[in-house]
Amino acid sequence: MRCPRCDANISGNAVRCNFCGQDLSVIQYVRRVSNTYYNLGLEKAEVRDLSGAVAMLRKSLQFDKCNTHARNLLGLVYYEMGETVTALSEWVLSKYLQPEENAADYYINTIQKNQTALDATNQTIKKYNSALSAAKAGNEDLAVIQLKKVVSLNPHFVRAQQLLALLYIHIEDYQKAAKCLNRARRIDFNNTTTLRYMQEVGDRAAVAGGKSGGTPKKPPKKDPLANVTPVGTYQEEKRSMMPVVQILMGVVIGIVVCFVLIRPTLQKGSGSDGSQISETNEQLSVQASQISSLETERDNLREEADDLRKQVEDADSAAQKKSAAYEKLLKGVQYYLDEDKIQAAVAVGDCKKSDFATTEAKRLYTVIANISDAEIASLVSQGRTQMNTSYDEAIATFKQVLAVDEDNQDAMYYMAYCYQRQGKNKKAKNWYEKAIQVDDATSTASKAERYLAEMEGETGEASPTPEP
Repeated sequence: MRCPRCDANISGNAVRCNFCGQDLSVIQYVRRVSNTYYNLGLEKAEVRDLSGAVAMLRKSLQFDKCNTHARNLLGLVYYEMGETVTALSEWVLSKYLQPEENAADYYINTIQKNQTALDATNQTIKKYNSALSAAKAGNEDLAVIQLKKVVSLNPHFVRAQQLLALLYIHIEDYQKAAKCLNRARRIDFNNTTTLRYMQEVGDRAAVAGGKSGGTPKKPPKKDPLANVTPVGTYQEEKRSMMPVVQILMGVVIGIVVCFVLIRPTLQKGSGSDGSQISETNEQLSVQASQISSLETERDNLREEADDLRKQVEDADSAAQKKSAAYEKLLKGVQYYLDEDKIQAAVAVGDCKKSDFATTEAKRLYTVIANISDAEIASLVSQGRTQMNTSYDEAIATFKQVLAVDEDNQDAMYYMAYCYQRQGKNKKAKNWYEKAIQVDDATSTASKAERYLAEMEGETGEASPTPEP
C-alpha cells in the first residue's frame, strides 16, 4: 500500500506510516468495510442471489475502488447474468488498477480467445436492442421473435428473459411468461424485477392452462416469495477507543512536561527579562536598518545589470543590422560589376544611406541604388517581350521593376494581365486595383478599370482577353 501523504511504500496492515508518521487507521477501517461488503457479495453470489451480490460489490467498490477481488467477482456476476460487455469493462479496469498477478488476465484472455463467443455476444446485443426498440414502437410480434433468438444465443441473459416475459404478459400468454421467469430465476434467484413479474403473473398461468383444454393446474398454495431469503442488514463494527485514549494520554503528558520543565525556567529568568528585551529590540532595529540598506543596494545593482544587459542587446542588434547592410551592399556591387544594375538596386532596396558609416560605402550605395527612368522603362519593355514566351518570367521581371520603383503603374498593370492570363483572377484583381490607385487619370488606369469591372461581372458578358 502507498501512503496518501508521502506516497511511500508501506505494509498493507500498517496503522501508521514509517516515513512521515501519517495515521492510517481510517484507511484501514475503510478497507475492512470494503472487504466486509465483498464477503457479503460473495455469500450472495454463492446462493445465486446475483442482483443482491451486485449491490454488495458495488458498495464495496464505493469504499475502496482498488479492491480488485471485489471488481473481479463483480465481473463474474455480470458475466453469469449475460452482461458480457459490462463484465469485460470491470475486468479491464481491474487490470489497469493491478497490472500484475491479477485473475482478470485469465478472464479477459478466455473471452478474447473464443471468437465465436464474441460474435455471439455482439449478435445478442444487437438483437436485444432491436427487440427493445420494436417493443417500444408497439410491434410485440417482432420483439418476441428477436428475443427468442437472443435467449437461444445466450440463455443466461436475464434482462432478455425478463423483457420476453413482460411481452408475454402484455399479450396475456401467462404460461410462456411463467416459463421465462422461471428460467430467469434459476440464474438470479432473488432478482427483484423477476419476482415482481412473477407476482403479476400469479395464478393467471394456471387459469389460462385450464381454459386451453389441457390439464388444469392447481394454484400454488405457498407464497412464491416464501423461499426468498431476506437481505441481511449490515452492522458496522465498533470502532476502537484506543486512539482516543492515546490522544488524551499525550495531552496529559504534555501538560506535565510544561509544568515540570518549562515553567521553572521561565520563573528563573523573569528578573532579567526587561533588560534582555530592550537589548533584543535594539539589535532588531539595527538589523532591520541593515536589511533595508542591503535591499536598496540590491535593487540598484539589479537595475544597473538590467541597463547593461539592454545596452549589450541593443549593440548586438545594431551590429547585426549593420553587418546585414554591408552584405547587401557587397551583393549589389557584384551585380553592378556584372552590368545588372536592376538586380544591384534590388539587392540594396531594403537599405538606407544612414545604415553605412563610411563615406565610400555611402557613395557606393548612392551609385547602385539610383536607377534611371530609361533603365526602368527598358526593364518594363523586357517584361512585355517575355510575356510572349513565359508569363512566369515576365512576372519575375515586373517584380524587379517594382522592387526599385514601387509606384510603377505599367509594371502593376502588366503583372495583373499576366495573372489574368494564368487564370489567377484574385491576384490579377489585386494588381489592377493597385495600378488604379497610383493614378486613376491615365489610359493604363482606364484599361485596368474596364478589365476589373468585367472580372467582377458588372458588364453581364463574358470577359474578353485583355489587351496589353
